[in-house]
Amino acid sequence: MLSMRLFLADRLCVSVEDTDFLNPNRLEDGRECGVRLEIRFVQADDFPGSIYASRGLSVGRAVCRFDLLESAPGAQDRMHWHPDMPNGEATARLFDDELRADPLGWLSKRLTDAVGTLELAGVDDPKRYARDAETLARQADAIVAEAAAGLDRFRSAGWPEVAGRDERGMAVA
Repeated sequence: MLSMRLFLADRLCVSVEDTDFLNPNRLEDGRECGVRLEIRFVQADDFPGSIYASRGLSVGRAVCRFDLLESAPGAQDRMHWHPDMPNGEATARLFDDELRADPLGWLSKRLTDAVGTLELAGVDDPKRYARDAETLARQADAIVAEAAAGLDRFRSAGWPEVAGRDERGMAVA
């Protein structure tokens, strides 16, 4: 599995990571594999430095999440999203027929309307992120391509054996 990839704007980013999940509290649900994407806030540090100093960035917890997960390769049966994530905690899964029917098209729509997505997430004054939303919209094709590549990795090679799982049920290498 690949590590987390970030697509950055000045104050927002989208994280993309391959996900192999078995909920330890609901083992009867079985394993879910796919791609998890999250919209997160980004904050630049204000430490003093010369003109040559690198710029520090902090990436915060997610404000909304898109889980493109499947119970078997190609099933598209566990695809859902969490439009609201108070303090980075996922609320109930929201299943959407359009998301399940065309996950990559649906994702593209959400990414090209990041202000609307932030509004659904309950972010105060989401229009103040309009410039960042435009930056993410320009990156939407690359983000969707990364999500498609992640799904393809799980679908084409079959699900890999897992050495173990952490306390959240996520596969560990």
